[in-house]
Amino acid sequence: MPADGDLHQIAVSAKNLDESVAFYRDVLGLRLIHQFEQGPRLAFFDLGGPRLMMEESENPSSSLIYLYVEDIEETISRLRARDVEIHQDAVAIFKDDDGLFGSSGQTEFLAFVKDLDGSLVGLMSRK
Repeated sequence: MPADGDLHQIAVSAKNLDESVAFYRDVLGLRLIHQFEQGPRLAFFDLGGPRLMMEESENPSSSLIYLYVEDIEETISRLRARDVEIHQDAVAIFKDDDGLFGSSGQTEFLAFVKDLDGSLVGLMSRK
């Protein structure tokens, strides 16, 4: 059970819910919890704790989420092969000598891709 103040949900909008669900599920590998067709068209994805809520909208707003990936270079290569637009290749952004965000001595890497509506999706990795 989440504690008070824990992140519970992130919301993004999509012009075409079915295509965006396929992108986030089949290309980015997120687990689809459920897609609602009655009322506002919504889809929910498991983010390993918090969930991602996607709502269909004629005018989707830009959003930014960051997903952890085990091997950022392999992930970028796999996404590039699927014609996903790579906004920024993986770059080292922080050497965590003191273990502030995980194991000490690891480096955090960050890359950005674009989803079907042009919103950035950050990909993060540590090694």
